[in-house]
Amino acid sequence: MKLKVLVADDSKVAQIMIGEGLSDDLYSKRTAVNGQEALDIYYKWQPDIVLLDIMMPLVSGYLVLKEIREYEKKEGTPKKTGVVMLTALSDKESITDCLRIGVQGYVVKPFKPGEIAQRVEEARTKMEAAAKPTEQK
Repeated sequence: MKLKVLVADDSKVAQIMIGEGLSDDLYSKRTAVNGQEALDIYYKWQPDIVLLDIMMPLVSGYLVLKEIREYEKKEGTPKKTGVVMLTALSDKESITDCLRIGVQGYVVKPFKPGEIAQRVEEARTKMEAAAKPTEQK
């Protein structure tokens, strides 16, 4: 089964680069061009991974991330969604803020298409490991 990836980025160039990096054979993709559209698609489609730009129109990536995490907590979803932030912001504070809210990866723009697939697979691995029950001795 293909991994469901929501691409939330208002940059057409970034969308094209991500499309090149994620093979249609392995990934089912949907695209949002603003934060509100990203949330709408998230609720209806329930993606496995969200590639999320921080600076988007209508609703920022930070707020989208917070909303996803609050929804998961409120609904008690058994599977957490993997989130990889995409941004031109490379300062330490931005990275720390994203990690505090709960992301599985962070990609600073500009990026190469192959880097996206690598980060998505890393996020998948982290989410699968987090979903496994811990063994007690």
